[in-house]
Amino acid sequence: MAEKDIYAERAGRHPAEAQRLEEQFRLITGALGWILHPSVARRLGDSPSIADVATGTGIFLRLLSDSYPRARLDGYDISSEMFVANEKVNLSVANAKEPFPAELHGVYDLVHIRWLIAGMAPEDWEPVLHNMLQLLKPGGAIQWVEPAASQLRYVRGEPGSKTSTMTKVLSIFRDGPVQQWLSQGWSTLPALMEKCGLEVETDVVSSDRLVEARRALTENSLVAFMNFVRMMATKQAPGAMSPTQVDEMEAEIAKEVESGGYVTYDLHTAVGFKPVN
Repeated sequence: MAEKDIYAERAGRHPAEAQRLEEQFRLITGALGWILHPSVARRLGDSPSIADVATGTGIFLRLLSDSYPRARLDGYDISSEMFVANEKVNLSVANAKEPFPAELHGVYDLVHIRWLIAGMAPEDWEPVLHNMLQLLKPGGAIQWVEPAASQLRYVRGEPGSKTSTMTKVLSIFRDGPVQQWLSQGWSTLPALMEKCGLEVETDVVSSDRLVEARRALTENSLVAFMNFVRMMATKQAPGAMSPTQVDEMEAEIAKEVESGGYVTYDLHTAVGFKPVN
């Protein structure tokens, strides 16, 4: 039986979502201040083998390609629907929740993962980490960035800012078991990596570090949440809003963004180095 595509169920896979993901990647990279964690960048040679798992459009690899023209750049995702073709990057379908083919074991200097939380259940994190470890060469690194999604909130940026409707759409998205799912990964990866014998470094930064990017990141997050609300309305899911109510909510959200309300959450990076011996 084919693995269920949790991400597609929550967000859909289509050109508009691909465009949103590319913008989100660039905004988050700005907040982090790097595309490669400094400890990883110091250890990579001129011609590394790099795997990007849950690659989406492949934007991480495309952005790296100019800096590492001699690198092997391989992207893997459960679906090819959002792949963006690029002659410097190899994109293939593979499911992170299943072991990779033996010929890929021990091949990569770096395995990169970012924002896998959108397609994960709580029980998935440890087996996925084991699958990533199989890909690494001795001395290779895993760089894994996840948002503290269960702590995401909308706050005032100005004395008169409003956030009540933005907060409401967030509560709709978090309804039921989703909140438990969003509390995993970012909070558990360092310990899981240490359990696997990796040398671990961690980093935490706020998503709103760059004031000039706050509005764009807020609008990007709201597109994702409103897509989910609209999808539930279209499916006529139990308790879902009507399409008219969704339109009204979207209009109110636009006003709140204009008033200076913005999103904030922490970005957690776990870097794990595989022992040489």
